Amino acid sequence: HNSTGPYAFEHCDLTGYTVYTNTPPVGAYRGYGHQETQLASERLMDILARKLNMDPIALREKNFLREGKTTSTGETMWKSNGDIQKCVNIIKEKVFETPRLSEDENFYYGRGIAAVFKTPKGAPFSTKGCYMKMNIDGSVSVNMAGAEVGQGLRTVVRQVAAEALKIPPEKVRVYTEIDTQFSPYEWQTIGSMFTTQGGRAIIRAAEKLIAVLKKTAAQVLKTDEDYLDYDGEYVFLRNDPSIRVAVKDINRGYITDDGITIGDVAQSVSDARLPRYSNPDRNGQGSIGVSYTFGAQAAEIRIEKKTGKIFVDHFASAFDVGQVINPKQIRGSVMGGVLMSIGATLYEKMEFDAQGQLANPQFFKYHLPTYKEAPRMTVEFVETPDAVGPFGARGIGEHSVIGPAPAILNAIYDATGIDFFEIPITPEKMKKALETRQEK
Repeated sequence: HNSTGPYAFEHCDLTGYTVYTNTPPVGAYRGYGHQETQLASERLMDILARKLNMDPIALREKNFLREGKTTSTGETMWKSNGDIQKCVNIIKEKVFETPRLSEDENFYYGRGIAAVFKTPKGAPFSTKGCYMKMNIDGSVSVNMAGAEVGQGLRTVVRQVAAEALKIPPEKVRVYTEIDTQFSPYEWQTIGSMFTTQGGRAIIRAAEKLIAVLKKTAAQVLKTDEDYLDYDGEYVFLRNDPSIRVAVKDINRGYITDDGITIGDVAQSVSDARLPRYSNPDRNGQGSIGVSYTFGAQAAEIRIEKKTGKIFVDHFASAFDVGQVINPKQIRGSVMGGVLMSIGATLYEKMEFDAQGQLANPQFFKYHLPTYKEAPRMTVEFVETPDAVGPFGARGIGEHSVIGPAPAILNAIYDATGIDFFEIPITPEKMKKALETRQEK
């Protein structure tokens, strides 16, 4: 349903096919379904701009999903869904404001852009559970079942919980194990959903825990709960903050002078689904996306004439993530995703023999990009608060892998006038295409 990319189409006929092959089975890869379909849609935008004699960025801007526009699944866009134009403006400034380098004796030079978007993906019933318990020293233990697969999920848990509870992150103890015997319910860690759903579950659990503290404090301070405020250290009377009780004195109930304990243990359970998340109807319409992350990416490349080798000299990414939770971590996520996608675009290919057996199962035959192939990167973020995620944050785990392939293929055409529609573009393939072009 995201195969249309970040564009408004009046009429869509989107049909997916499951194809049986004779090669080994494969599993889901980061951004599955989006890399393939938006490679096609972003190449299509460049080709269409060429036929219309239009600037390819201007054509994209003319057709972007904006507030009031409708997606292929019939969902109306609102301001809170994000601002792709701001992302594109960043890319234009960082990549396209200076003249492109001219062809020289050794290299062709090109630049290409791709606009992308992605929604969370899961079953309508998918949810993220959260159990939160305040400890006697004022620290808080948070137990969830989201799987840490390198995306920095537990750091997000710690920071969102600390913000919601108004305590330092150092006072949040995050789970390190997952077991269906004691972990809260979690459908799957999938589809760039955890920050959006899991973060909302944390906020709900924190609000419940604070309510428990206020209920106990109201008995201690002999007042009504709605007159009380909480600042992470104390629960206090709003109109006279000097009348207060320390959180550490009520988080297991309050012990009176005669040893009687009143109030509940400060613990809570919550979960969060996407609001009105649904299956599509018979026409493919429904509340299928809910939360959208838009972005734009661009590549500056050079192609060695002698060998056909493609060098990505600069790659720029800009995403509207709603709210950056951890600046260093989100940059690392985007940069890693870009390098993964550059690998798929230029290097990685599974070779099969006539019997369908994998011929290059070792890493010395299957080329994964390393630090030496990593280009100079520009990574920037727009923050249009989302209406669903914690503190306005959106998912970003998979989005950075979507744009590099079409951006690089568009840059190859910009450099050489040669169109490619499949990846990887190895030096051998590029060299052969250059030779064929010369023969013609």
